[in-house]
Amino acid sequence: MYKIENRKSYTTIRLSRFKNSSDNVIKRIRELAKKEAIEFTHHARTQMYKRKIVSRQVKQCLVKGRIIEEYGDDKPYPSFLLCAKLDQKYLHVVCSVAEKELFIITTYYPDEDLWIAHKKRK
Repeated sequence: MYKIENRKSYTTIRLSRFKNSSDNVIKRIRELAKKEAIEFTHHARTQMYKRKIVSRQVKQCLVKGRIIEEYGDDKPYPSFLLCAKLDQKYLHVVCSVAEKELFIITTYYPDEDLWIAHKKRK
């Protein structure tokens, strides 16, 4: 579980809201990212700083990326791992999809020892 900063109440979004379709989820993620309805957790900001990843890259991944894993049971919102190739490097972003915004949980460059073609866990 993770802490979402500056939030006093939560409304759980059920994955069924998206009709269990990755297409519907990615459309919603892209829509929210284009509106810049993005909040970064403290953990995400810390990891971005350590890994030299900027918010522009995260947004690009959200807009251009593909969902490669789904975590529908995450609380308080379902979350998704996206992968996109940016500037000749692959980037992974884990985000939660809330009613009106995205919460960035973490982001990283996938380790080739742990991933097959940057998209599937070994």
